[in-house]
Amino acid sequence: MFKTVIIDDETNCVEVMEILIRQNFTDLDIVATFTSSKKALEYLQQNNVDLVFLDIQMPFMTGIDLLHKLDKYNFNVVFTTAFDQYAINAIKLSALDYLLKPIDEELLRKAIEKFRKIKGDANIQNQLTALLQQYNLPVNTPQTNTITNNKIAVGFQDKILFYDPQEIIYCHSNDNYTTLTMLNGEKVIASKTIKYYEDILTPMGFIRPHQSYVINAKYIQQYSKKDGGFLVMSDGTSIPVSRQRKEEILQMFKGDM
Repeated sequence: MFKTVIIDDETNCVEVMEILIRQNFTDLDIVATFTSSKKALEYLQQNNVDLVFLDIQMPFMTGIDLLHKLDKYNFNVVFTTAFDQYAINAIKLSALDYLLKPIDEELLRKAIEKFRKIKGDANIQNQLTALLQQYNLPVNTPQTNTITNNKIAVGFQDKILFYDPQEIIYCHSNDNYTTLTMLNGEKVIASKTIKYYEDILTPMGFIRPHQSYVINAKYIQQYSKKDGGFLVMSDGTSIPVSRQRKEEILQMFKGDM
């Protein structure tokens, strides 16, 4: 049985989560629920648990603040949020899991299945450290090979690797997978959609010139008007430009045309 804690300042949200878990996931033992983040923090400091469902937006102490006050993380976390794009992007960057409210039963099932596979993974400390640094919060525990907030996490079956976005030349969609082409020529196949990478990389200087590509604008070498228009990247790859994105791309080169 996996010791499970639910933390949410809204009583009805706690109750709904309890019902969903008790009815569908018999290997999860709900050992405590909290609507007070302060009481939840005290409990986690004194008890060992396996899985925490943690609301992000709570008064007095957010879910992120709560994690920051802990010295170590020996449990997995699934965040819950009504909608906070900044928080969601930070969670994605750290390869952690989250659920949007109202909770979808099928997505909850997938989150729990993922937890079962990675239970006890030593990466959880690094993942939560990376999350806190996305929020520019200092980390309580000393870390070697500290993960800075310019890293993105790519999860594999048996590990999670962290990459500097500025080492990515472009991302190419392949159905539900995305191939990241790196400066050193490495091809990283990630089990996330191109939309996922568009969301987290756009604030870092990436653009999406075509439905199948997200590219790092700093590695564009030229724009060709041939064949409907395409971009040539620093590694020589030609990236098509969709009709819908053509005007936006041309604006980038306006001073050079």
